[in-house]
Amino acid sequence: MKNLYKKLTLLFALMFLLTACGGNKAENTGGNTSGTGTNSQESADSGEAKIIKYASQYPDMDSLDVHKYTTTDVILPARNICEPLLQYDENNELKPLLLEEMPTTEDGKIYNFKLAKGIKFHDGTELTSKDVEFTFNRIFNPETQNLNTWLVDMIKGAKDMLEGKADTLSGFTVIDDYNFTIELEMPYAPFLSVLSCEQNMIYPKDACEAAGDKWGIETFIGTGPFKLEEFVGKDYMHALRYDDYHGEPAKVDELYIYNMDANTSAMEYEAGNLNMVQVETKMVEPYKTDEFKDQLVRNELMGIISLNLNVNMPPLDNQTVRQAISYAIDKDAIIDNYLQGNAVPAKSIIPPGIMAYPEDREANKYDPEKAKELLTQAGFPDGIDLETYVVEKDEAADIAVVLQEQLKASNINLKINLVDQATYVDIRKSGEVQCPILTWYKDMPDPDNFTYTFFYSEGSQLFSSNWNDPESDELMIQGRSLPEEERLPVYQKLEKILVEDKVATVPLYNPIFYYLKAPELQGVEYFDSMIRFKNADIVK
Repeated sequence: MKNLYKKLTLLFALMFLLTACGGNKAENTGGNTSGTGTNSQESADSGEAKIIKYASQYPDMDSLDVHKYTTTDVILPARNICEPLLQYDENNELKPLLLEEMPTTEDGKIYNFKLAKGIKFHDGTELTSKDVEFTFNRIFNPETQNLNTWLVDMIKGAKDMLEGKADTLSGFTVIDDYNFTIELEMPYAPFLSVLSCEQNMIYPKDACEAAGDKWGIETFIGTGPFKLEEFVGKDYMHALRYDDYHGEPAKVDELYIYNMDANTSAMEYEAGNLNMVQVETKMVEPYKTDEFKDQLVRNELMGIISLNLNVNMPPLDNQTVRQAISYAIDKDAIIDNYLQGNAVPAKSIIPPGIMAYPEDREANKYDPEKAKELLTQAGFPDGIDLETYVVEKDEAADIAVVLQEQLKASNINLKINLVDQATYVDIRKSGEVQCPILTWYKDMPDPDNFTYTFFYSEGSQLFSSNWNDPESDELMIQGRSLPEEERLPVYQKLEKILVEDKVATVPLYNPIFYYLKAPELQGVEYFDSMIRFKNADIVK
């Protein structure tokens, strides 16, 4: 029966690859998807084109426009085509990417930038200050419907643009083709880190304006090491090496990134038709001991899976109720049983390796009797009813079922509603999910990315926390604006409020990603949930 299942799954996978030529295609089409069936080791041996074929579960991959999405589904493939001004290197040091040197500032508010000369977009036009200005104006143009404005909304004039009071950023000044300044409303300590975020990658003004609403679907041009050849929404992206890249060109000729279900991608990898796949956590264990054990890659992330508690929806407006929930969850059981040890119990909303992470705190404080005692104190001796929405077939859906069973021991009933991705995002953005399961991987290694993002009052509705606490707000603003050496005690106090005292969220676990990677595929770089293929090569 097991062999029959594998054969049927493999047959389905092959049918998927052979029929993947339908859908919306990007400019410069001509990619031959039938080539995706070529065994990668055979290609390396025969001197044929070197092709990376990577698959993961990317149901949100409708477009490549990073302004309109918050998920890795879009950001990871897009990062191979476009680039931000700065990037973190393999030593986690911030370096210029499109700039000649690191930006300078004297007061922490006005930053001076100098673009490197001669950088070309894939259409042959040169990168200039006008493209950077266009990109940041597009970020705040209400017509863009950008979901990531919070990353750089400290730039002067950003709020005026979002409110329709201005057409351009008053804080962005073009000096000449290669020099510009950005002025902030107030000092923001991690501003340069923010400029490394993929959501702030630079778009070419002329090409993006000409593409209109087809940008990211039929046209997507950047300065990256690969240029887009074909994009089929929800199916795959096909890119070619960009030989005029401003740095060392990519080592492989072609790159395919597929959205493929976990079972199919695993079987395709085993058959030699893919040379790298992400493995779902619940599928990892057999690969640790079978013939592929030496091809399994483990990558611990600066990320968090957490249960947010929507304070606008009773009884979660009661602080004692929220504290009770923190005692009703057995993190160790989630990890040891469901995740089979393939995660780390979370101590905080701030992941390990980031400022203000509480090293000495015990992660698990499971105590259902304590939870029931607190519920009684809060006026709910018979327990409470909660409700959540999760995306069907997502890992969060499985975690919700585990939580549902655990919470029963504390007289907490959790109703689970399974919905599709689009429906979930709409409900969550409207602030109407009572206890959403938050999945977040760092945009930058800074506590601001894990606090202000979800809990600052003006934007907390987006993640259905609806947190509106003046004390927290004040600390978040302080933490953003203080000099680096003065920030730690502020974030330590803030973190304790959010996790222990007022309990805005219950951190569950820090995720670990696993990949199967063919031995001949070398040089792949892992940056938390992101993968860079620029330096990857297929070596005989």
